[in-house]
Amino acid sequence: MAELITIARPYAEAAFRFAKEQNALKDWSDVLSNLAAIASNDDMAKFLANPSRSKEQKVDVFVSLLGSANLSKEVKNFLDALAEQGRLTALSSVSSVFEELKASEEKRLKASIASAVELNDEQKSKLSAALNSKFGADVDVEYITDSALIAGVRIKVGDWVVENTAVTQIQKLGAAIAH
Repeated sequence: MAELITIARPYAEAAFRFAKEQNALKDWSDVLSNLAAIASNDDMAKFLANPSRSKEQKVDVFVSLLGSANLSKEVKNFLDALAEQGRLTALSSVSSVFEELKASEEKRLKASIASAVELNDEQKSKLSAALNSKFGADVDVEYITDSALIAGVRIKVGDWVVENTAVTQIQKLGAAIAH
């Protein structure tokens, strides 16, 4: 998985820079989302993996499925570049990285807060406000109840994680005792 993201990142960044210059972030977001959906189809994955199919045939299938209304010259060039390097299977990852870049540009973040018990509205409001303040962005929070945590919360925003659960505390105690 990490390798696919590494492959996808330069393509997503190039598409993002171009879309930003053209003031077309939403358009490119929509197109890349559609292309990712096409690429992730099981039949399409088999087609893309077939070595007897030419790069042109592979791009032509994307073009026909996407439809001419959604296909600009730049999108066609983008597909051609991916096909030339054998990277059409990375479209889902390209779309994901593009969406991360777009969210960052728009100062939007996604967070996940897992707690052992369901949080009340006041707790959710305080946590949401704290995250908005910490990151200086509009943080969209998904709340998850996970009784396996025993007590406490786990907060994830991108790579940033705060793990303050009973399970973590028990594991730290166990590690301290073992040494």
